[in-house]
Amino acid sequence: MACGECQQSNFWEKLGRCTQCMWQLSVVSVLGWSAWGYFYRETPTQVESIALLFFCAAASILLLAHGIKYVYLKFIENAA
Repeated sequence: MACGECQQSNFWEKLGRCTQCMWQLSVVSVLGWSAWGYFYRETPTQVESIALLFFCAAASILLLAHGIKYVYLKFIENAA
């Protein structure tokens, strides 16, 4: 990654600080959920469908964690 936040090794220091990572996760989530809806909505018990569901869920949860921490950091910054 190009930003200074992503060069840090501690996961908690990266979370919510890198907007580039958040944009990438947004694109991955939208593309992943769209692919699942288009290809596997009719057959949700296939192995490929379940694997894509786990991938999409993990990306969405990580995006949610980034968003929550981003809002928290902005709130703390404004309160100080």
